[in-house]
Amino acid sequence: MVAGLLVFILYLHVFVGFAEIAGILQRVNPTQYLAYYSLTVAAIVLSVLFHSMVWHELLKALSVNIGLKKAFLFSWIGNFVDLVVPLEAVSGEVTRGYLVHNYLKCRFGETIASLVLQRIISVLTVLTGLVASSVYVILRYRVEPAILYLLVAVAGGTAAMIMGLLYLSLKEEAARKLVNVLIGVAGVITRNRSKLAELRRKAEQALGAFHQGVKTYGRSPKYLVKPLAYSYVSWFFYMTIYFLVFYALGFEEAAVYIPQMIVVFSISLAVQTMPLAFPVGLVEIVMTSLYVVFGIPTATSGVATTLIRVVTFWFQILVGYAVVQWVGIKHVLSRNNKTESLNQGAGSR
Repeated sequence: MVAGLLVFILYLHVFVGFAEIAGILQRVNPTQYLAYYSLTVAAIVLSVLFHSMVWHELLKALSVNIGLKKAFLFSWIGNFVDLVVPLEAVSGEVTRGYLVHNYLKCRFGETIASLVLQRIISVLTVLTGLVASSVYVILRYRVEPAILYLLVAVAGGTAAMIMGLLYLSLKEEAARKLVNVLIGVAGVITRNRSKLAELRRKAEQALGAFHQGVKTYGRSPKYLVKPLAYSYVSWFFYMTIYFLVFYALGFEEAAVYIPQMIVVFSISLAVQTMPLAFPVGLVEIVMTSLYVVFGIPTATSGVATTLIRVVTFWFQILVGYAVVQWVGIKHVLSRNNKTESLNQGAGSR
């Protein structure tokens, strides 16, 4: 993250210029800035809330009841892990699956089914916004071939991700082969046959529960209505952050760039979820460059990108870290209380 941040600062210095950035900041109205920028915090919290409501509804459909509060807290922790570990879309889901399993001591397969379907719904939400906005931009403006190729590549890659997840969810044999490969890799690393056999047994049980959960959604599509609606609401609140930041900077023409904003938003998410991508640096450079291509002044683009990422990246890390500590402290206190109760019971006997 430090390396990526330094790269982005260097990019701002070379391609934007600190003097131009200072000029933008000097022209900002403090009252207007505070009013709009404070709303971005509310927008990101509401976005995460509705994102967790998607997951909560999917869990309820499988009779996995952890409550909305737990789903909300675990979602913050999952986002935190996604942002600090360079394997987004995998590390966060694994973390949330572990947290639910640790909380309920069971239902791991059903939990993974809900997480996979939530990922499919989230990616589908972003894809529909990207396709609709891209079509408008292509028809309305003269788009450079490089941007056109980028849009096609991102849309194609996003669609391929959805198809891959659906394939693994519907084809039990394909999912089993993938799990066996992962277990084989674990066997090479650990070289412990007894643990490997136990891991294989648990994996078979989890796979059975996973596919049973997927079939539940397939038999009752009504379970997907609320999650889909909540996903679009979450997407909307996340998108408003981009507009609020531009208005905070006094860029009143932001409403004219709605399709372009959605394109930048969708592509930045795609770049952020690339396997082993830099969590900081690459996303900011792509965002700033796209804003400039779409006709937004370079200095405004650089400052807006920085402020957007403060909310969507650094703020989520800060809140996620705080939630991790709070949940950890509660777990330790709960465990100590149980130990004291057991000791008191043994003493009385």
